[in-house]
Amino acid sequence: MSQSNTPGVPDVDAMDVDRMVENEREDPESVLAEADHSTDLGLAMAEDAKRVGRGELSSEQFWAKYDEAARAEFGEAYEVTPNPAVDSDDQTIDEAAAESLSCSVGSMDSVAAELDESEAVEASTAAADVDGDSDDPTYGMVIDLQKCVGCDSCTVACKAENRTPPGVSYNVVMEEEHGEFPNVSRTNIPRPCMQCTNPPCVQVCPVSATYKMDNGVVNIDYERCIGCRYCMIACPYGARYFDFGESYDDEITEADEITSPEYGIDRHEEGRVEPVGNVRKCHFCHHRLNRGEEPACVETCVGDARNAGDLDDPESDVAQMADSDRAFQLKEEGGTDPNVYYLK
Repeated sequence: MSQSNTPGVPDVDAMDVDRMVENEREDPESVLAEADHSTDLGLAMAEDAKRVGRGELSSEQFWAKYDEAARAEFGEAYEVTPNPAVDSDDQTIDEAAAESLSCSVGSMDSVAAELDESEAVEASTAAADVDGDSDDPTYGMVIDLQKCVGCDSCTVACKAENRTPPGVSYNVVMEEEHGEFPNVSRTNIPRPCMQCTNPPCVQVCPVSATYKMDNGVVNIDYERCIGCRYCMIACPYGARYFDFGESYDDEITEADEITSPEYGIDRHEEGRVEPVGNVRKCHFCHHRLNRGEEPACVETCVGDARNAGDLDDPESDVAQMADSDRAFQLKEEGGTDPNVYYLK
């Protein structure tokens, strides 16, 4: 039986959704023009990082191509970390290739291990699964576009939960109207981070500041991030933002006094400046996942349009919805294989 649409909700075409996402993205050159590093290098690396995801280029070929330029541009910050590889199980290029380049030799686990011991535990594991008990969940999200009413409660809940500054919104709802009054319909597309299986943002990072955790969430190590913003333009979904250090403190009394942990780590403690000067993004409210809770956007959705859980558990609601005939991913042809699915 075909899915009957709610009145006022149009048939959803994946190509139209992809167009809406592309229109929402910032202009890549404008993003990099405000950074301290080479715009031309960033544009080239971002495009080739996407090619790696599509299988048109291997990670070893990618870094062989950009090794000399990356070393010249980023210096020691580039040399002391292994080169990321989204097409490898350990997320770094093979040892033979690494030894021929300027990067260090090692796995992404070695990068994570450089965090403080307590931070490494939080950053590499998840204590609980919102759908049940699972040792190695792969967190995903399914968003039913027939149920989304465009109320933006998810956006507000995300801002309140994660205390993001002006200009940084981990979750946005793209909207588009169709027709003329009184025959009007609206398409609402919520867009968190896609937590991709093959993330171009990971591939392009010259200092290995962003990588996938075992639970499927893509992490950003603010202490390692140098703010080059190459990952921002490599993201096909426009889901990354730069923290310029702005604040709501002038509008809301003591707005900066209440903070929220990022990736389960309180990075706002005295003496720390990050994430100001870093790139930021949605992390499925990782601190809430660690407590066995749903992301704030899921818990707050008034239309029950958002669902989160373990995609590896075939009995979970999200796994079954992601496997339904109605399910699709944004920009499927890009090879990123997002862990966020939409229902038509």
